[in-house]
Amino acid sequence: MKKIHKIIIGIIASVLILVLVLTFVYFDGQGAVSSKDEEVIVEISGSNASVLDQLDKAGLIKNKTVANIYLKLNSYDFIANTYVLNKNMDLPKICQVLEGDKDYISSARVTILDGYRITDCATQVGEALEVDSNEVLAKWSDSEYLNSLIKKYWFLDESILNPDVMFSLEGYFAPETYIITASNTTIEDVTEMMLDQTDKNLSKYKDKIASFTINGNPVTIHQFLTFASIVQCEASGNQDDQEKIAGVFINRLEKPMRLQSDVTVNYANQIKTVAVTYKDLNVDSKYNTYYYDGLPVGPISNVSNQIIESCLNYQDFEAMFFFALEDGTVIYSNTYDEHLKVVSENKWY
Repeated sequence: MKKIHKIIIGIIASVLILVLVLTFVYFDGQGAVSSKDEEVIVEISGSNASVLDQLDKAGLIKNKTVANIYLKLNSYDFIANTYVLNKNMDLPKICQVLEGDKDYISSARVTILDGYRITDCATQVGEALEVDSNEVLAKWSDSEYLNSLIKKYWFLDESILNPDVMFSLEGYFAPETYIITASNTTIEDVTEMMLDQTDKNLSKYKDKIASFTINGNPVTIHQFLTFASIVQCEASGNQDDQEKIAGVFINRLEKPMRLQSDVTVNYANQIKTVAVTYKDLNVDSKYNTYYYDGLPVGPISNVSNQIIESCLNYQDFEAMFFFALEDGTVIYSNTYDEHLKVVSENKWY
């Protein structure tokens, strides 16, 4: 009898220990992943399961199994938005915040789209920081500040200080949505946030760009971005056409023949139009590729990763001319006479 009694006591003790261990694991698993103050920006959307995956991917979940159990035992109405969370928050706090706590919702952001000019970027930064875009452009033209950036970023060099360059940092801001989390964020902070992203983008292609040649001659990062920006502005979202248009421009540069790109004329005149006039073409600018040989003095827009890849993998074919129809279809021609015929039969503007 005593033996049975001991066994029962042992079982009860084991169960109690197990309950205590599980209780400890459950509450410990709800804890913060870190005691340090480290902000994390997370875009939340979808079901509870997908929200849990998003939080786990962001490094905010200490124990995913515990978190899953916690969500099943507690009722939360998560609201989709971009939140500024912290790794020192425990799971209950995070769940409360995700119900739409305005104190943790990120409202200020800078959205830089493919093909944006620097004036577009300045507008976006100005709106986010609530300053005039001209103040942003002034900072991006400050020689002392530009020299400090050249020292910091491997892809910036003296080329951006050329007096013929209209905007020194044109083409160097990577397309991305940049979330601003601090109330005292400066123009310099956002600028370096964007250049950091450019660093990440270009670093992936650094070796390939270093081996890229035109007429057998290597090009600098500045020259490559200049070339890529023309393709960015001339080509549609179709990667095949991007590669072909890049190939056409390589053919012209290696003939040699002037690029004669309308988008460079538009940039020289700081306009955006499809119907380029003879008056537009007469602008005396180092960006005008009807007027000057070779590449322009600098980029004319930012470039996407897809455009970078299209330029690095341009199609080697005989076409020297191209014409885009209103629906985006591109017709390629080998000779100028063929091109004139295509334009006369298909001109839509």
